Amino acid sequence: MAGKKDKSVVAVISGLTNNQAAQISKDIMKSKQKNAPYGRGTVASGFTSSVCSLLQKGNKSIGG
Repeated sequence: MAGKKDKSVVAVISGLTNNQAAQISKDIMKSKQKNAPYGRGTVASGFTSSVCSLLQKGNKSIGG
């Protein structure tokens, strides 16, 4: 029997150029497709100052 699908991965990597951010996003998408083709995922990149809003986009904020 396969394991329960109740895990998620969240990574924040800062101090990148536009090209580095694009390459890392591309690599993450390739790895997701290879390892979890039926998994759902979102990749977002933006300014370091907007990390909080990137993580909360589309989700209700929990806590203060």
